[in-house]
Amino acid sequence: MAERNVTVVTITLNMDAPFSDFIAARGLFPLYLSLDHRFPFYDNVFDLVRASSGLDAGGRPEKLEFLMFDIDRTLRAGGLFWLDNYYCVSDEKKRVLTRLIERFGYKKLKWVVGEKVNGSGKSEVYLSAVLQKPVRV
Repeated sequence: MAERNVTVVTITLNMDAPFSDFIAARGLFPLYLSLDHRFPFYDNVFDLVRASSGLDAGGRPEKLEFLMFDIDRTLRAGGLFWLDNYYCVSDEKKRVLTRLIERFGYKKLKWVVGEKVNGSGKSEVYLSAVLQKPVRV
């Protein structure tokens, strides 16, 4: 990424120094941030935002909405939101996320729902998507 003049910032929910050192050693900037805080970035500064299991927000819809608002705020118009392997524990959780994405008006470029078998042999449903932020006037 450095050769292409790309800066990658990653949020870690673990303040453990070795974990942050591990991230930094790979050329990324580790940022310790709780899901209760707004992102410390200006509006419309990112071309791509990736989220995975951290988007779960403790299963509380209001926290998910708060987090989605901040993702939308920091993403440039036309930028991409990459949702990577979001664990859909229930159909209701998937519906809540889908409604939230639709309310923000994101265009679905890729939308894949898949199943994985966990260690105990139980099937789990995951959602992966690439979404494009609309241009708003």
